[in-house]
Amino acid sequence: MKFRQVQLLAATSIMTAGTKVIDINIKDVVSRLTILVILTNSNSTPIGHPSQAIKQVDLVDGSNVLHSMRGCYTAGVAFYGTGKQPHQYINLGVNGKAKSVIPIYFGRELWDQELALDPQAFNNLQLKIEHNKALGGSTTSAATLEVWADVFDDRPSDLKGFLMAKSHWTKTLVANTTDYIDLPTDHAIRLVMPAALSKTEEPNINIASFKLSEEQDKRVLVECNAKQALKLFEADYPIWNEQHEGVLVANTAKHTFASMCKDIQLKPVASNVSDAVIHAPWSGGYDRTLDASVGCTFTASVQGRSAFGIIPLPMGRRNVIADWWDTPELGSARIKLVTGGGDVASLYELLLQQYRKYTT
Repeated sequence: MKFRQVQLLAATSIMTAGTKVIDINIKDVVSRLTILVILTNSNSTPIGHPSQAIKQVDLVDGSNVLHSMRGCYTAGVAFYGTGKQPHQYINLGVNGKAKSVIPIYFGRELWDQELALDPQAFNNLQLKIEHNKALGGSTTSAATLEVWADVFDDRPSDLKGFLMAKSHWTKTLVANTTDYIDLPTDHAIRLVMPAALSKTEEPNINIASFKLSEEQDKRVLVECNAKQALKLFEADYPIWNEQHEGVLVANTAKHTFASMCKDIQLKPVASNVSDAVIHAPWSGGYDRTLDASVGCTFTASVQGRSAFGIIPLPMGRRNVIADWWDTPELGSARIKLVTGGGDVASLYELLLQQYRKYTT
């Protein structure tokens, strides 16, 4: 075997909100880190998506930041970086377990021979996970956190660098406003991802349009509205499909929380009775309500697009390093973001994934 999996943190209770700091004290090259949070529900009154229990994920080497964003956005970037959907199981019933897998890929895929994290290139790598179990599941009675690393037995001979991802900019969303955001020119950019995770609105309602340009608008790379971007770029990715479970009360709206925010298709089926009719709304954000004609438990296969409200803008072919936006060769790069009518409670951010080379 050329590869192996290492457990960096065994399942640990996180019933008290705080930050778990994990020293990355292995020397082997890491292809992927994976965070797993499991929330056990004490009732069937849903509070939030299980990924919301992971408020922030930071990978640092002292003041050197290699990854920094919310847990939900970390899972979304994993999807748009690889095209592989991280496991989310949305069980919001009493005694059920709501689960969220939150990976950090350092390459274009698992076991990328050119792009991976080499801990020996750093002095004091630490993974910091801020958590609050009260934000996800259904009034959690137990919550655990664990962390795994997928490592190479031998250092890949073609290792060039790794992919790092950060929330570059965040702001309280204000309807119908324009922001100009300067982009970093320290490392090439692989993915630019405007994001607006919202309970009530689809991302193209929160974000109206954007323009990517360089050298003070001398050259425009992308200029379109959010609906066009979802059709042109996000549609290149697989449809997100996940499973939900829960309990419904007759003629009472009950919540379920999807991992996607666009074109959501809910297909709930009563699992313990044969005469229930379940109504599911056709529009909104990731927070959806279900209403049954009789009390029942349900299962649902839920599909949609725009994972966690992200709109991906790939800089060329995702697997070709030479295609990526070589911003270090530029004097300036920026994005113009224009909001729509919008949900002012949405998590309005600009996420970036960059290619960071190892120095020789």
